Amino acid sequence: MRRIRWVVVGFLGTALLAGCGEKTPTAKPQGTVTVAYAGSLEDVNDQIIGPQFEKATGYAYQGEGGGALGMAQKIRSHTIAANVFESMGYAPIQLLEPHQARWAVSFASSPLVIAFNPKSRYGTELTAIKEGKKPLSDLFTLMQSPGFRLGRTNPNTDPQGQAFYMMVELAEKKYHLPAGTASKILGVPDNPHQVYSEEGILTLLQSGALDASSAFLSEAEQRHLDFIRLPQDLNFADPSQNAWYSQASVRVSSGVVHGSALTIDITTVGQPSPGALSFVRYVLGPKGQHWMKSAGYTVLPPQVVGARQALPKTLRSLVR
Repeated sequence: MRRIRWVVVGFLGTALLAGCGEKTPTAKPQGTVTVAYAGSLEDVNDQIIGPQFEKATGYAYQGEGGGALGMAQKIRSHTIAANVFESMGYAPIQLLEPHQARWAVSFASSPLVIAFNPKSRYGTELTAIKEGKKPLSDLFTLMQSPGFRLGRTNPNTDPQGQAFYMMVELAEKKYHLPAGTASKILGVPDNPHQVYSEEGILTLLQSGALDASSAFLSEAEQRHLDFIRLPQDLNFADPSQNAWYSQASVRVSSGVVHGSALTIDITTVGQPSPGALSFVRYVLGPKGQHWMKSAGYTVLPPQVVGARQALPKTLRSLVR
């Protein structure tokens, strides 16, 4: 009886306050937003943007990462249920068209670099190349050394793996290296002696299991790794270099892929939920862009790719 009385009093009190012009508190959104993302975004999403999004909105955040192409395949086959997908490049999102996605927004990029372990047996030479004491072309000779432990991600499932493979091909052309240099360094695209998961490869590098590894600049900085910067015509981050990038290609399980600059693209999956739209708005808004920049990403003016007319109205003011 007492419980009923408290409910009635609470109801009457609320009604009286409303009648006096007082606003009742607005309940915070509830529910979980599940974000599938390219594995290189793990740290910035799970450690920074996810928690900040929860504080700002009241939604719970849940993230799952992996090679962007592999994640797209999981979404398409309903192996995972994601509300939002953050991809490295638009190609993985195209796998979801037209039923699960029709648009995306490009909003950031991160140059490709060569991360290395300074304690490796090749640490002295790699450090000299990093510091400019030796030419960058020496890196590609060094990586052919017997016993050099190079790590990269799988071109079949990850755009970073594709870009790294094509970067070595372009370096062979740029520096006029002996024919077959790229093949000697890399072997077949999915070489089991070099290919590792995007989520685990840098941990292996830090542990000393690898001498050098592919990475994005943002990942290397977040993990405080030593790394060698690549020029714009090799780092796959500059859209103005697309004509040059496209001169390289890699054959993967789905066909031949030609080079192009990689941007970070975001979309909702299926019918967009309020939580999914809230996450995209947060990422594209001032706070999300601030966190991306602080994590070492190059923030780009948000730009629509795909079917612009399919972009939800609540996002249109955020893009050009």
